[in-house]
Amino acid sequence: MGFVNLILSVFQAAGLALINLPTFLGDSTKSTQAYGPHPRQVLDWYMGEGKNRPLVIFFYGGNWQAGRRSDYRFVADSLLGIGFDVVIPDYRLFPEVRFGEIIADARASVDHILGQRDKRVFLMGHSAGAQLAALLTLDSHRDHILGFIGLAGPYDFYPFTEKIHWKIFSPSSDYCKSQPVNYVNPLASPLYLLHGENDMRVRRGHSKSLMEKQRKVGGKADREVYASMGHVGIILSFARFRRHRSTVISDIRRFIENETRECSFD
Repeated sequence: MGFVNLILSVFQAAGLALINLPTFLGDSTKSTQAYGPHPRQVLDWYMGEGKNRPLVIFFYGGNWQAGRRSDYRFVADSLLGIGFDVVIPDYRLFPEVRFGEIIADARASVDHILGQRDKRVFLMGHSAGAQLAALLTLDSHRDHILGFIGLAGPYDFYPFTEKIHWKIFSPSSDYCKSQPVNYVNPLASPLYLLHGENDMRVRRGHSKSLMEKQRKVGGKADREVYASMGHVGIILSFARFRRHRSTVISDIRRFIENETRECSFD
């Protein structure tokens, strides 16, 4: 990791620590489980009170090089507060592994959860985590994923513009496998793509491209663009001091409740 990236990581970690300070998680219970032998193949499963609560599996971002599940307790806190159980997995990162192993970890974490649950789940992610969740949603069977919620995700970014990505997604024969737009299909679960209008890190054209291509093949995809919101702002919508007035949170709640209701009539 270069010096600039190191400094950015320190500031990000400090910011996430502050955001997590007022996180209470209510009356929920947390179960920490290993889904593989590696120290990063671990997940936290947050369960609220009551039965038949939808389950959201959330993948955090970090350019496939950084992140840890404990930094996103505030996401679990917000989702628990609007009636959903939450799982946040860790996964191995570059440079220890390359993307083939990263996506394999994401898939293994979902399989681990489904092995303990007889109901379908929602996949959600922010930034690089949205790319992971989108790939799992599009390259899977509808019978176990109810829908995908993507926050500021990169879905159509080849040829790569960041030098490090040529290494992360190598070998070259696998480059196309990193692009969710290459997996659009009419049988995939509904995609709900959320993006900030002012996102300079992952431009909103990514969500537009995925939505248009998924619709073109007969699939279901919808998109929201939020004015005056950037790449970090969309995930900060889950912070306790912002979520009660957040359109992002209310939109996510509506999407999950609608898809859960429709599922009950399948």
